[in-house]
Amino acid sequence: MGLLSDPEYGSVKWVRVLKKIHKPLCIICYIGAIVWFAMLGHKEFNNETYFSENALLPGLVTNEFNGEYAAKQFYNEFILELQDKYEDSDDMPIPWLVGKMSQLHLEVYTHNFTLKYPMGHGQVYKGTNVYGILRAARTPSLEAVVVSAPFRSLGSHQKGTTAGIALMLAFAQFARPQKYWAKDIIFLVTEHEQLGMQAWLEAYHGLQSNTDTFYDSLGSFWKGPALDFGKVIEKIGLGNQKCLNPGTLRGRSGSIQAAINLEIHDPKIKYIEVKIEGLNGQLPNLDLVNLVHKLCVKSGIHHSYKNSFSWIRTRNKMEEWVNNLWTMLGMVSTQIAGVPNGNHGLFHRFGIEAVTLEGRDATDPAGSPPRARSLSSVNFYRLGAALESILRSLNNLLERFHQSYFFYMLAATNRFISIGQYMPCLCLPCVAMLIRALSLWVSIQQDPEIDDDKPKSVKHKRKAKTSESDPREQGDHGSEEVKQLNEDSTLRHRKKKHSEGDVSGDEKLEVPPKYKAKVKTNEAPLSIVNIGVNYFIVHLIGYGVMNSPTFFSYIGAMYYELPSEIAIFYGLIAMSVSFAFFVPFLLRVRVGRISREELSLVNILVLIELSTVCLTIGMQNFSLGLAVAALYTPVALVAGIIVEENTWKSSVSTFLRRAFCLLFHPLLVVFVGMFVYAGVLFPEEELLQRAGRAMDAHAQAIMFAIVDSMIYGNWLFNVATSTLLPIWLIFWQIVCNRVKA
Repeated sequence: MGLLSDPEYGSVKWVRVLKKIHKPLCIICYIGAIVWFAMLGHKEFNNETYFSENALLPGLVTNEFNGEYAAKQFYNEFILELQDKYEDSDDMPIPWLVGKMSQLHLEVYTHNFTLKYPMGHGQVYKGTNVYGILRAARTPSLEAVVVSAPFRSLGSHQKGTTAGIALMLAFAQFARPQKYWAKDIIFLVTEHEQLGMQAWLEAYHGLQSNTDTFYDSLGSFWKGPALDFGKVIEKIGLGNQKCLNPGTLRGRSGSIQAAINLEIHDPKIKYIEVKIEGLNGQLPNLDLVNLVHKLCVKSGIHHSYKNSFSWIRTRNKMEEWVNNLWTMLGMVSTQIAGVPNGNHGLFHRFGIEAVTLEGRDATDPAGSPPRARSLSSVNFYRLGAALESILRSLNNLLERFHQSYFFYMLAATNRFISIGQYMPCLCLPCVAMLIRALSLWVSIQQDPEIDDDKPKSVKHKRKAKTSESDPREQGDHGSEEVKQLNEDSTLRHRKKKHSEGDVSGDEKLEVPPKYKAKVKTNEAPLSIVNIGVNYFIVHLIGYGVMNSPTFFSYIGAMYYELPSEIAIFYGLIAMSVSFAFFVPFLLRVRVGRISREELSLVNILVLIELSTVCLTIGMQNFSLGLAVAALYTPVALVAGIIVEENTWKSSVSTFLRRAFCLLFHPLLVVFVGMFVYAGVLFPEEELLQRAGRAMDAHAQAIMFAIVDSMIYGNWLFNVATSTLLPIWLIFWQIVCNRVKA
């Protein structure tokens, strides 16, 4: 910092070099990040998985599961119960589940919860979870392991889970007489998918319905001694009160160490898909993931993760590299949204390691893996043996998972990439933005190249002549060299000498025109207040957009009879268009025109903010941070200061910069993504039909993001509106304002 604040550092050689090479250096950093990510898929740049927790003792367990007949019987009875009484209903057969768990001598409880649907205008949903606790004979219920399965009706558009519930009951029957359990086992069946799991976890950990939501806690700075805006908003029905009432539990166990979620639709499957992504990109401890994969191999079950299939082994290094790269990209695409891909993802919020085991066939809707038809079918016996091995390994744990990685990427089922290996992919784009900021900072300081266009021999001759001339002449000629360091002080010094008579009366003090312009520019004061107020207003706009969906939903329902989804979508579009028009004028509010130094300072601040945001997000959710850096680093490098020039090249360059910046508006980015995805799913449709489908999907995606943020705490929508939108608005200000040369 001392170097940057030194008024003489402008003459340092590295500053001149930085001004010349900062553009190619930024491009190299950005391309290097992409190349680094691609290289991580190669076997030489990732690692083979291993166990850090020796207490798990995987593979040393002798399987004793013999409940295949019981699992088939439970499955047939469950199907008959659903067909007889619940064929035309989505209700869960609570009496049947309670009865079966009671017959197995478990402590059976039901759990009721209520959801006031956000922006649903009074819509209320109720649900019930059923769970049974198998108390461990060797400990006083201090620790527990959860085996869960979501209930899906016969008419559900998703694959059923009847086989998973039947397997869970059969395992409970097998585990009940065993005496080696050191942890309680909780068998849980949830209603309404992740909503029931979220309610059960909140109730289990004692979270009450009056707990502040993300919006309430973030907006607490508005509360003052005289006025509380939160109460005013609640009175008109636009508050962000917690919409999920988790209720209370009548029975509990100890601290939950791990959880296994089952999504098995049929007694016979081809392979198991292991799901690990959780809320906001959280991942379970790598030891648990390795445990599941290893014990699936031991039990003779084929398993996969994304594009990595355990039954395929190739010696072609290029093919293996490509498969690993697609697996990494699949993991990144799942984590970006921050939405769990199974009930297991909600456990991570409470520090509980969990995974989901999903049974799949060769003709699964998620995709047809290669050579899956030739695989032998897996029945209840092998699934039960794998579940027993996993739970008995978890039963050996002496403490919580902590020894292995919590931040990693999987290149295959047996290959991983640690945080120290993949973080350079995120750091390099941030370095490019910081280099750009540093080059702007040195550009607004003294220009070290005033005389660089003159030959060095002329400079040396002038210096020698000055040293031999009269002191009064030295003041006239030598001042040109001093002007490079501090021209203002030189001019004041010469004026003082002239007033004292050191310079002859007939000698006039003349300053070259280029120095006159430079002195005038340097004497113009920077308006730090104007920059700070602009920054505050733009970020206040982002905060307002984050809290606007409730208002738009209320207005759309009251005056236009529109559903919340459409009202919010149109409202966000209207706000985006209006902001794009008037936000660039915020920099012109003060008297006078914004100077180049002021606009450069604004650009420096937004570059530092964007790089900080990318790194901060990436430490929690690497995939989202990487996506933000990959998208907005080009915008940060292109959206530079535009100087007024009356040439057609300047006009074309300005238009292209503005068009490029406009293309990366957060709403347009989502729409383009939906349009491309619609083209992949429906390639036979025309462009207009595809655009309409993408528009509908765009509105639904925004609504889902808002609802997830209010119910589960997913902060994708909050990050996009409170940070990315203000950053884009500032870049838009920069490209829409011209400065004088």
